[in-house]
Amino acid sequence: MSRVEAAGWSPELRIGLLSNVEEISLQVSAPCIMINAAKGNTLQKIPAGGSFVVDFEHLKLNAIEIRPEKIPLKDLRTTIDGKEYYGGVTVNKEKNSLTVINLVPLEEYLRGVVSKEMSPSYPLEALKAQTIAARSFALKNRGRHVSEGYDVCSSTHCQVYNGVANFDSIDLAIDETRGEVLVYKEKLIDTNFHADSGGVTENASDVWGRVMPCLVTVKEVFKQVEPWTVKVSVKDFSSRFGDNFGVLKKIELSELKVGKSAKDRTSSGRVDSAQIVGSKKTLTLSGIDLRRKFSLPSTLFDIKIDGDNVIFTGYGSGHGVGMSQKGARSYALDGWSYKKILEHYCHDAKLKKLY
Repeated sequence: MSRVEAAGWSPELRIGLLSNVEEISLQVSAPCIMINAAKGNTLQKIPAGGSFVVDFEHLKLNAIEIRPEKIPLKDLRTTIDGKEYYGGVTVNKEKNSLTVINLVPLEEYLRGVVSKEMSPSYPLEALKAQTIAARSFALKNRGRHVSEGYDVCSSTHCQVYNGVANFDSIDLAIDETRGEVLVYKEKLIDTNFHADSGGVTENASDVWGRVMPCLVTVKEVFKQVEPWTVKVSVKDFSSRFGDNFGVLKKIELSELKVGKSAKDRTSSGRVDSAQIVGSKKTLTLSGIDLRRKFSLPSTLFDIKIDGDNVIFTGYGSGHGVGMSQKGARSYALDGWSYKKILEHYCHDAKLKKLY
């Protein structure tokens, strides 16, 4: 039996919230019990509204859990250092500090994810597509941080999760797609998403070096909208590569044509590699390296030297793999259903209702 099947109608996730902390303040909305996480025995009862502090020095166990005494986990709210979260909490004692983990049913977790990953003002069908992408990603990547004691983190490394959020539009999107995920050959897929494709999405293999079913290049209706520019002085540009590089003399990169490949560009037109020629050294850098080094919105860009400056001009925002959130918004405004949106971005994937 899979972990999803074993979890029943509402899988419970363990979300890493904080690490390397010495103490944490907690408050619960309903009567709870504190449990020895290793043995499962009850250590004490905590009344509704009860506040307390867990600190590294005085915690004698390796881990404690706070769970509701009578009500379902989904109905509990736990305030952690002033921030309210769905469900309960685990506090793990590490070698020199504490790790704080939110115990939360998947559907409640999504309420704190979708509102951070997509604007609640977006059309309902776009929000539904985002919800299914987030749900599928969470289940596919469950256990991604198992070595740290939890399933997924609360940052952009996994999905941004910020606890309790109250938006009617997002609640509706979650409720109307309850339990729905994307699968390929009956297996959950990674449903990556990004802010704006710039006109065409990217093959997953061109970003992460591995083939991921369904995540291939697809063209958008709108191309080269909302261009961006990043300007860096030649001096600053050169300094990023160390003293052995010298001064920038030339950049060799094919001209950007959105949706067209070249010897140094991927099938979407994103930068695969560029030759950076200095007075002392020539470097070959990937588009991902350049994006990271100069904080560029995406790898769909051109570069040119203009006098004393290096100018990047490009389109899109994010890694470009999977669903474009701005694209999903545009398609939803054009009358597309969430199913059609997801089928557009995730080729050959199918919707499946798990619970």
